[in-house]
Amino acid sequence: MNEQDLILSDLRVLARQIDLTIPADCMAGVAANTQLLRRYVDLICGMALPDTCIPAYEYRP
Repeated sequence: MNEQDLILSDLRVLARQIDLTIPADCMAGVAANTQLLRRYVDLICGMALPDTCIPAYEYRP
């Protein structure tokens, strides 16, 4: 199984878990967006964010 097949398989599992139907003609776009979001997650999770960082001024907990 190549990487693209694994991604599509993961998407089908995730969609099934939340009872979401993804039309076949939309699957490539959903896969591309999912890969993009995963890269953002990896980027964010790879950043060191110490507790001493001041939050953005508009942040409201």
